[in-house]
Amino acid sequence: MRPASAFVCAVVLMAAAGCGSASESSTTPPAVLSALGRGAFVDRADRICTQGRKRLILTGNRYFGDLPAGQDPSDAAVTEYAHREAIPILRHEYGRLRGLRPPQGDTATINRILDLAERGIGQLRSDPTLLNRGSGVPPALEQARDRAFRYGLGACGQPIERPNAPRR
Repeated sequence: MRPASAFVCAVVLMAAAGCGSASESSTTPPAVLSALGRGAFVDRADRICTQGRKRLILTGNRYFGDLPAGQDPSDAAVTEYAHREAIPILRHEYGRLRGLRPPQGDTATINRILDLAERGIGQLRSDPTLLNRGSGVPPALEQARDRAFRYGLGACGQPIERPNAPRR
């Protein structure tokens, strides 16, 4: 059995290829979004990823932060978390990344990353207990994370450690 903190860390890994908040796209004119160079695209995407992972960490801590070390959450708890929190967060965030226009020549690469992420979300929707097995990340989401890292998306491609649960 993996410790609960490993489970929550795995949940955060799901967000590795993209996450964020709605405020960025609503304040950026479409012409600017369509003309992003690679550096600006990477910066913007990484900010989206960082913000979204924070949401997954917070919700993961709320659901599972009190589990004793060495105890996995139940499949029922994982399923509830996946459907109520993780899947909606991931769908929203990958949608936000799709709203960014990749630099010219990189569209196919970015679309492949996002397509893998969508497939991974589908895997999670079909079997939420994937969060309790293996790496805790659906295979296609793990592939999306790896490809994002190879592309140069640091925050989108690297897993992060779960911070300590808040003291009560």
